[in-house]
Amino acid sequence: MLEIVKIIRRTIEGSLLAMAIIAVAAFLGTSETINILLAERSIPSILFLLMIAIVLADIIAKIITILNTTFPDLVPDVNEADRKKARLIGRLRPGQTMALMSGAYTARVFLFIAIFAALGASYAAAPQAAQENLFGDFTAIEAIEAFIRQGVAGSIGYFLFFLGPDNLKPITGAIMTEDLVSASTDGDVFLAGVRLYGFAFVLAVLRTLFTPVTYLRARLRSRKISDEAAAA
Repeated sequence: MLEIVKIIRRTIEGSLLAMAIIAVAAFLGTSETINILLAERSIPSILFLLMIAIVLADIIAKIITILNTTFPDLVPDVNEADRKKARLIGRLRPGQTMALMSGAYTARVFLFIAIFAALGASYAAAPQAAQENLFGDFTAIEAIEAFIRQGVAGSIGYFLFFLGPDNLKPITGAIMTEDLVSASTDGDVFLAGVRLYGFAFVLAVLRTLFTPVTYLRARLRSRKISDEAAAA
């Protein structure tokens, strides 16, 4: 329950920050794409703007999570919720726990795919002027495929940056049939966001694949917490 509350809190924080960023960009007139979408005031333009806000909010929520993990308390507090979770993991059979964990992780992967699909579809339905200011005209299928490919290829670039651009090109080229060419600064920012979101998507896939490792770590930690509680 506590983890769900944390996820909801971070999502709300990310959403508020995303809306604030979009509002500031609209007020200052720094984003031509946002200005076009707001001036159009049609359902497709509002949906595309909403999808931009959702992706931005999710990215911000993940950054908040990373910051909380990177800068934890020096003496982490093991509260009653942690002890309950440890006891639950200790009681459940390995197969049950693995099924619960893999199910949750798989659902997250499908959520990423659904958001990519909604983003691509909303882009294809957005006003022509907004599309031309970003990457040009795409059908829904073309946009969805392009965004997913760019996201995955971009995440591989983040993982394997030490190889250098020349060595990375054959790897990313096998994923991307054609690079997205931005027509403006807005397009560059949008593409960077797609790649960051692709990075989170690939991490979700890896987390799903490595569920057994995550389970073993959780099992060891729950045993340690249970032993400390018994000793106290």
